[in-house]
Amino acid sequence: MIAAGLVQNEERDDMTTDGLETIVRAEQERWTAPGVAWGVLRDGEERTGALGVAKLTTGEPMRTDSLCRIASISKVFTATLATILADEGTLDLDAPVSQYLPGVRISEAGIEDRITPRHLLSHGTGMLGDYFVDQGLGEDALARAIGEFHTLRQYAEPDELWFYCNSGFHLAGRVIEVVAGKPFDAVMRERVFEPPGLERACFFSHEAIVHPHAIGHNQVAPGADEHVPAGQYYPRNRLPAGGIYANIPDLLRFARFHLGDGTSNGQRVISAEALRAMREPQRQAANWADQWGIGWDLREIDGVQVIGHGGSINGFKSLLTVVPERQSALVLLTNSGRGDVVNRAVERWWIEHELGLRLPERPRVTLDDTALTQMAGRYHGPDTTIDLVP
Repeated sequence: MIAAGLVQNEERDDMTTDGLETIVRAEQERWTAPGVAWGVLRDGEERTGALGVAKLTTGEPMRTDSLCRIASISKVFTATLATILADEGTLDLDAPVSQYLPGVRISEAGIEDRITPRHLLSHGTGMLGDYFVDQGLGEDALARAIGEFHTLRQYAEPDELWFYCNSGFHLAGRVIEVVAGKPFDAVMRERVFEPPGLERACFFSHEAIVHPHAIGHNQVAPGADEHVPAGQYYPRNRLPAGGIYANIPDLLRFARFHLGDGTSNGQRVISAEALRAMREPQRQAANWADQWGIGWDLREIDGVQVIGHGGSINGFKSLLTVVPERQSALVLLTNSGRGDVVNRAVERWWIEHELGLRLPERPRVTLDDTALTQMAGRYHGPDTTIDLVP
């Protein structure tokens, strides 16, 4: 077993010797995260840094250009791609999915005529969200996976409830393949990665390993400080929901693009209006955010809109937070299964101390014994079982 050590990496930008680095260092040490890389964009200026190791097995330092799996931040990329296609008229966000996938049944309730790409990109379908099958790495992986979607349980009517739905983004990826006539990953490279200059962003492990990269790590047991390497395989059919590798420079470029007017290097990629529309509320969210836009989670903090997305995948945790009104963004990449607590603590510090926004008090909920007893029991998910005891 190997415990993460605190390593200060010399390649770090000198501008990061500040309060942000102090809080990153403290949280990394507190939670023994093997490595943390971060970047801040404010008024056009960038600050970046990294601490710890990219791989516990080798001791290779974490770098700002170390590729990490960004997990569900990939959903914002997929939503951006869909919005670009909609802006040029290739895709209609409000057309039924059946228009693009004729003959394909979606969920046990057959909702293909009642859901649209807008539903898919804002978690409004009402169907099972975590259908994590493995259809391999072939170009037909998404099509084969979607061919099984007729088996998905329908928990609510479309638009009735918001709940997080990876399956919706898998389906959106397949729609993109059909309208573009190319594999999803190829379209993403051409339309989203290349225009803003995301030089290292990629999808597959065999692409990432030729560049500086981190591997994910999980605790050896719940509550333990020791970490061990996690598996790195990810099936192609799940790429639209969580399959991207990226580093801090790539994600800062992506954030800068979303803070801009839809152009990159003097070329129009998307209209400014369509880009801004992605952060307009589509539906009320549950406990993850106040509302959900097209791909983005939406919060209001001290009267200011904050948009973002987190990511969680085997041994990696990531966070992208963007504040359009302040022309600011924060990116955090950790290669620890419990990196969420690191990321959220750093985000809170950044919002309060660098942006000067007052975070709302977290509500305290008190339940009596009767209510607690009623909620006790065993809860089953697609790959999880949770026992709640009073």
